[in-house]
Amino acid sequence: MKKTLTLLLLTFAVAFAAQAQNITAADSATLNRILTANKQYRSLQNNFRHDLVKVKKNTLQHRYGTLYYEQVNPAKHGDTEAKIAMRYNNPEGEYYIITTTHLYNGIDGHKLKFNYRYVPLMKLLGNALAWAMNGDIYSIVTDLNTDFQLATTATHYVVTLTVKKGHNKGITKMLLKYDKKTCLIDYMEIEEKLGLIHKYTMGLDAKGQTHKPLLNTPIDQKVYKL
Repeated sequence: MKKTLTLLLLTFAVAFAAQAQNITAADSATLNRILTANKQYRSLQNNFRHDLVKVKKNTLQHRYGTLYYEQVNPAKHGDTEAKIAMRYNNPEGEYYIITTTHLYNGIDGHKLKFNYRYVPLMKLLGNALAWAMNGDIYSIVTDLNTDFQLATTATHYVVTLTVKKGHNKGITKMLLKYDKKTCLIDYMEIEEKLGLIHKYTMGLDAKGQTHKPLLNTPIDQKVYKL
């Protein structure tokens, strides 16, 4: 009974979000497919490339490492629904970690620790990345208050989310590509108000080789800790 009620509430919430953001029935069918498929991926581990564009300085930096992703059931409503660790081996020792309560930024010489309770903007960013990884486009649209576009290529579903004027909270735009066969995210691009663009290509290592993700296997919890 409890499971049925939860499913009904989730279905209602999804329908309400779609209606509120003028998402068509056809687009909703695709978003529901992505969301449902990703529920089976409780954890993921893979190589990735991170291209960091600094718009004002007109510079491009390439970073490579291993991404760890794990779905969690947060203790409090509204907390992030996943843990994500980006552990870089090029440059060695850099990191970007998202937990249910904190965000840690150890990129480009920074050593920053943010508690969501005191820095809600970081919670917004943590949630956005977690939802992108688990295919919950509806929550990103609602939380960031974005316009929505969906395109389909031969191999991918391409989702473009542009934050509406007057609602910018740090992120201005997200572009997400999901594999049509697996519905796993293959590419994620995030534009920040500060003039930074992050481009994440899943599975790609520093030698240009592409790797398949390791799915639903235990992840050493040390990767989420400093």
